[in-house]
Amino acid sequence: MSLVVYSLIVLSILYFLFLAWCWTGWMRLKTHSSTEIKSQTFVTIIIPARNEEAAIEHCLDDLIKQHYPAALFEIIVVNDSSTDNTAEVVASFIRKHQTMFAIRLVEINEHAGTLYKKQAITNAVHAANGKLIITTDADCSRNATWLSSIVSYYELHHPDMLCAPVVLDCNNTFFQKIQSLEFCGLISIAAGSIAMQHPILCNGANLAFTKEIFLRVNGFEAADNTASGDDTQLMQKIAAISPAGIHFLKSKDAIVHTQAAGSLHELFHQRKRWASKIPVNMSRLTVIIAAIAYLLHISLLVTLFLIITTGLPASYFILPFAIKLCGELLLLGSATRFMNKQKMLWLLLPAELFYLFYIVIIGTLSPFGAYSWKGRTVSS
Repeated sequence: MSLVVYSLIVLSILYFLFLAWCWTGWMRLKTHSSTEIKSQTFVTIIIPARNEEAAIEHCLDDLIKQHYPAALFEIIVVNDSSTDNTAEVVASFIRKHQTMFAIRLVEINEHAGTLYKKQAITNAVHAANGKLIITTDADCSRNATWLSSIVSYYELHHPDMLCAPVVLDCNNTFFQKIQSLEFCGLISIAAGSIAMQHPILCNGANLAFTKEIFLRVNGFEAADNTASGDDTQLMQKIAAISPAGIHFLKSKDAIVHTQAAGSLHELFHQRKRWASKIPVNMSRLTVIIAAIAYLLHISLLVTLFLIITTGLPASYFILPFAIKLCGELLLLGSATRFMNKQKMLWLLLPAELFYLFYIVIIGTLSPFGAYSWKGRTVSS
């Protein structure tokens, strides 16, 4: 039993050290303030869209209200075999605004080469006129300084890839609030690891990269056997040749907002989709960290069960759990302040029991079966 306890403590310390490493990177990042510059970069904004008739018009309306010269950006909406009226809504929007803005609608077939969203982005990049490509999602919102913030950073530093923050909006339910808190942690892990030049995560809802680097690494080639992972797998390919060329934009002006999952079923399939990409074209560090997190949570869950059923001393659970909690508090304390979510920090402790089960279930099931995604059933 002592060996099991020591192993659990070692796992919790490794987990803490990883979060402390991410916190160090997060704190190294300087907050970027948009500067008044004479913009020179032509930008292509790509929106892969499948069954987004309810959201796509609001998204496009956000984009044409950006404080950035209309002559210096174009929008490409890629209709990914939608079964609703997404294409019709986009076509109508284009007719209304085509004299002022360059907006195009591109169609892709169900199985045209690489899978789904990756194919949508690939087609759009090849059709793009922009030097800088920005991907975002149809169901996201952003303020009017979003584009100028991204471009001003790019023109100052010229990264190959620029990852930017995504905030999960929520209603007043505990279920959505703990998702939003978890997402703060994921974004800060992404930012911190990028700052330390060992990138682990990024989010395609707010991602910029040069067309040149996309073509140089052959896009999603060799990563097209999975539907998920367009963002992180592309980042890992770029990191392999230019780790210092990947930056994180720590700017509130650049934040993109998206909505938390509304049900446990939706959350399960979303997270199963995310977890399914971990073994595919990921860095060794990413896989190791995922394994440590999974083993730590399943060990804590088993230890808690043994305490309840066999009278095992509670300290066997409390000590490693406290070490884990300290690492999460360290990282989330600063991340939630930046994202204006600090009032949610008190939810961390009650959320822990949910996440013990959630991480174990997702980690166990992600390599098997299938998940639902935008009306499709996709194999893991």
